[in-house]
Amino acid sequence: MAETKTVLVNDGGAPARIMNFTAAADLSAGELLSIDSNGKAALSALNNAPAAGVALVDALSGDLVSMITGSGVMIRMICKANVVVGNLLMIDEAVAGSCLLFDGSDGAENICVGVALEAGDGGLTKCLVF
Repeated sequence: MAETKTVLVNDGGAPARIMNFTAAADLSAGELLSIDSNGKAALSALNNAPAAGVALVDALSGDLVSMITGSGVMIRMICKANVVVGNLLMIDEAVAGSCLLFDGSDGAENICVGVALEAGDGGLTKCLVF
């Protein structure tokens, strides 16, 4: 039996939407997603652009992937191990689809995507999405 990954924690009174897109590559539940130029769900790789949502399930390239979108939703996203409770988060350009500690210093144009609600261990971490 395949391992079950619980990504959606609380929809906060239904602000979340789950939409299906074709996966542009193999995707894992909890990865941050963007929409590519072909209208497919792809790993978010730019920390100065917002994410479209988070993968609810694993998907192979070309298959449908369910993506959670919405603000004020508690979900589990893939975060770096150095994230602690209360840290603001941004997309990790070095590891597409994951997030790390927000850096808004020196006029950086990084976009904050959420806040950590538990310490990151390098895997799925409970977060509140902005």
